[in-house]
Amino acid sequence: MSLSVAVVTPEGIIVAGESRQTQVVGGVNRVASESGNKVFVLTDTVLASSTGWAYIQPQGTSMMRNIASLMDDFKPSIPAGAGVQGIAGLLWSHFNAAYQHQISQAPATAVPAGMMALNFLVAGYDPGSRIGVLFQVDVPSASAPMAPGRTTNTPGPWWIGQADVVARIINGYDPRTLNLPFVKAANQAGAAKKELDGLSYVVAWNMMNLQDAIDFAVGMIQVTTTIQKFTAGIAMQLGAVAGVGGPIDVAVARPGSSVQWIHRKELHA
Repeated sequence: MSLSVAVVTPEGIIVAGESRQTQVVGGVNRVASESGNKVFVLTDTVLASSTGWAYIQPQGTSMMRNIASLMDDFKPSIPAGAGVQGIAGLLWSHFNAAYQHQISQAPATAVPAGMMALNFLVAGYDPGSRIGVLFQVDVPSASAPMAPGRTTNTPGPWWIGQADVVARIINGYDPRTLNLPFVKAANQAGAAKKELDGLSYVVAWNMMNLQDAIDFAVGMIQVTTTIQKFTAGIAMQLGAVAGVGGPIDVAVARPGSSVQWIHRKELHA
């Protein structure tokens, strides 16, 4: 499943992602790798991250390939001077096509309606712009993202993947709370969500600098790894996959400069 955490600040946008990849063999979920690449530099000013499926079978191949290799295939298709939203749309088209090919070859792998096989964050700056933007791309979905989730004028965090631990910490409740019957009933009266949102920690995102943003994103991934190490889901939903772990890669996009790696795994022997 994985976890990626981004923080949009007035100074720039940081994106962090861990390295664990899991797979199901004989009905058993196992750790396949602690070295997967999930944070990507797409252009000089745009970066991305992925969560969800670690492997997919694209058109023109007879085997599954990891997302990082498919991202390498995707990058040459980005036109020179492309903006963040345009790149997000191209990414949506590329991976929706790969997903549709995958399920045409193996229909049993299709995700249930309303569920996602892949999620991406695409963030950065249009050429010449000092306003950074972040888009979430969902696969499968009916259309490419039409509006940013955040901009540097509306700073704050954004996370995708196994984000229940992060949500509990920052928002004060697990997102699955909203599916409980008594909460649904209260929500129909228009009260529950507003009151639950009152549990959120107050963070001055508009005053956060890039180093603090990096510390926040890395810390949320680290605490999720720790919680998953010692738990097996929640009482009402046992057997959660420990999909978060391994080294944490971090990259930052800033206005007027190229995307910079803050931490990146390197090959070693």
